[in-house]
Amino acid sequence: MKAFNRAAILLVIHFCVLTPAFAQKGKIGAYYFDGWSGTTFHITEDLKKNFPEREPVWGWVTSEQKTVDEQIALAADAGLSFFSFCWYFKKGGEHRDVPNNRALSFYKNSKNVKRLEYCLLVANHAGYDITPENWTALTAVWLDEFRHPQYLRVGGKPLIVFFESGSLVRNFGSEQSVREAFATFKKEASEAGLAGVSIAICAGSPEGVTKAEACGADVITGYNYHSIGFKGNAQAIPIDSLHHAEPGLWSKLATSATMPYIPVSTIGWDPRPWANDKNKYLEKPYFTGFSAKSVEHSVTGLKRWIAQMPTG
Repeated sequence: MKAFNRAAILLVIHFCVLTPAFAQKGKIGAYYFDGWSGTTFHITEDLKKNFPEREPVWGWVTSEQKTVDEQIALAADAGLSFFSFCWYFKKGGEHRDVPNNRALSFYKNSKNVKRLEYCLLVANHAGYDITPENWTALTAVWLDEFRHPQYLRVGGKPLIVFFESGSLVRNFGSEQSVREAFATFKKEASEAGLAGVSIAICAGSPEGVTKAEACGADVITGYNYHSIGFKGNAQAIPIDSLHHAEPGLWSKLATSATMPYIPVSTIGWDPRPWANDKNKYLEKPYFTGFSAKSVEHSVTGLKRWIAQMPTG
């Protein structure tokens, strides 16, 4: 796995695993965030100048067909089964010209596309609001995605992940309204000839799990659990702190959920290259010691945790 982990420092945010309780065969995948086209704010001068060790082997700009072709091959060779693409949209539901969705297009056009499955992580946060007004347009897009032969299915149903429940509840007015919208979505999927939809919502606390379930989620998962590794007032924290804290959180969330839980291994956190006067990242905690070995440590810990969990 070393070549893959070293090459994808900026691309593989963390790993998510379909547990044996939720699928006959466990699958390991990676969230894929494409902020590396050079057309967004993510490749900062600070990143290039002060964090050279974080440059991928392909260079800073990786949102290109040849690079995605290679990444798919590396991921498959390393034992990954799917990419979960962070998917963005505009207010009315438009998405095709959003720079952060370029990698998904490259994946679909790749000569290696059949080597990995994929699903969508809908980024319904930070101003990318899903509302009753754009819900119909968005669900039509997602249903079209579900028809792709490589789209990831769990229990025969396409899996879609939502970044958070909070903005859904705020925009739809209540958890019950979100649940009703999800029910309509599933009905439309069935009418379109699909087996339905498996809807996952990210949650990082027992309270978040409760809210996600009230919204009608079928699956609980996560996106980034970095804060559980922070210690006191320390700013530079060894990454082992994160590794030691993760299993306890996985167990807490799995125990809180009354439905399947997909655990997530957060492999690192250091936002300093994107610091500004508003986020104050230069003053916030970050982890040190990220390496191919630390990634292996984290994923191995997750697999060990899953092996110890009861199946059913």
